[in-house]
Amino acid sequence: MFLTQAGIAQSTGTFTDSRDGQTYPTVSIKNASTGTTVTWMAQNLNYKVQGSYAYDDKESHRKEFGLLYTWEAAKRACPSGWHLATDDEWSALVASLGGTDNAGEALKSASGWTENGNGTNRSGFNALPAGIRRNGGYEILGVMGFWWTSTPAGEEGKAWGWNLSYGGPGEKPLRSKAFRFAGPVSHAKSVRCVRD
Repeated sequence: MFLTQAGIAQSTGTFTDSRDGQTYPTVSIKNASTGTTVTWMAQNLNYKVQGSYAYDDKESHRKEFGLLYTWEAAKRACPSGWHLATDDEWSALVASLGGTDNAGEALKSASGWTENGNGTNRSGFNALPAGIRRNGGYEILGVMGFWWTSTPAGEEGKAWGWNLSYGGPGEKPLRSKAFRFAGPVSHAKSVRCVRD
């Protein structure tokens, strides 16, 4: 299916991972400034590898939120023909959806976020607040989503990631922010794969 919404040229489809038979929705988003189209999984990866975790170690969380991966696990988890999104790919995606102040609303799912932190999902990306695993514990399911990139941050033991949240205190609208950050590679975050 091909859609054009508020300047976002996109088409949707599905991909079935031959490793375990799971089917993922996909969304192909055309970057208006470069003319290139990138196909993303429109759901968090849910393929079990060493270094991947279900939130709170509960398998019931996997169907909706996928798994959380350490950075090393994230780099090897995507199926053949796909790769862990690079920082440049995330940056271009965010820029094409209005930049860090506005892209979050277009990327976030229309339901599933606590305290009415939902987005519009006009991008079709359907980002969910799967939380994070750090220091052996799980935090902020329903409140924030974190995604790895494949790009090292240039600082020992850290890699670039992106998160979606409400923004800082007093900011309006709170739910539209997208943040880029350098995170410890030992933390476990969500993964979105991009077609090669």
